[in-house]
Amino acid sequence: MNTLHANGKILLTGEYLVLVGAKALAVPLVVGQKLAFEEISIPGVLHWEAYDTDGKWFSAKYYLPEITEIEASDYAVSARLIKLLQAARLLNPAFLYTKTGISVITELEFNRNYGFGSSSTLISLIAGWAGIDAMQLHRNVSKGSGYDVACSNSDRAIFYSLTDALPMVEAVDFNPPFAENMFLVYLGAKQHSDLEVEAFTKSTGIDYSIEIERLSRISDLIATEKDIYKFISLLTEHEAILSKVLNRATVKSRLFPEFEGAVKSLGAWGGDFILAVSALGKDYIKDYFSSKMHNTVIPYDALNHNRFDIKAVQV
Repeated sequence: MNTLHANGKILLTGEYLVLVGAKALAVPLVVGQKLAFEEISIPGVLHWEAYDTDGKWFSAKYYLPEITEIEASDYAVSARLIKLLQAARLLNPAFLYTKTGISVITELEFNRNYGFGSSSTLISLIAGWAGIDAMQLHRNVSKGSGYDVACSNSDRAIFYSLTDALPMVEAVDFNPPFAENMFLVYLGAKQHSDLEVEAFTKSTGIDYSIEIERLSRISDLIATEKDIYKFISLLTEHEAILSKVLNRATVKSRLFPEFEGAVKSLGAWGGDFILAVSALGKDYIKDYFSSKMHNTVIPYDALNHNRFDIKAVQV
């Protein structure tokens, strides 16, 4: 079988305002998604199966070359997949234009409820399969900034921004010496990024120039900060700025006010993962969130492409 791989991601800084020009800092993850495809003996049929760490969660069959549905285990998921495959064909008319049969298996290396990039990795994988530009495919099917698609093919952290709607990507060395004191904590509530993006873009008539400038500067500072106390202060300031922009309370003030350190939303606010950083050490962080009944507490180093031990964590 032919196999492709795309990296998952986390967005450390710049959420929401990256849509209107702010510089964001994003990190590709060692976990992502695989796509394997091969011809099969059944002509004119595309057979699709999707797996995550809990097993098979979706399957469907489609007529080829039409890319029309025969059957599906989830028709809403199938409709989104058809839209994505047809968008890829618009960019490469030869894509899937065959009467031979094709089998496709996708495998997420993390729980699909985690916001690590199940959609962005699929966009990247289908673009690679179709031989088209992943960012162009993203723009044709999504209103997001595209930072996640940029991460899918990067092995280093990136600065990401939009200038006149065009992506600017710069690789950056992000290796804080206190990474062992950084943890991703699962809150158990998957956020729909597309809906958050749509809601935010309705308010883009507001002048965010001051906030954009400061958040961009914070992204620069966070990328190189070596002192954990200054790092925590920067994350806290970042949360305060977004709290005012979004008119929402920070996740720390709502859920973890007594935590000794920084608690930062990752990506869409109210979503599934937060970043927790404390100078009191990893045991304090684990014990604190365990006491709050949040038991999926993943070391940042376990997922970071630059420094990781994938055996140390089950995602």
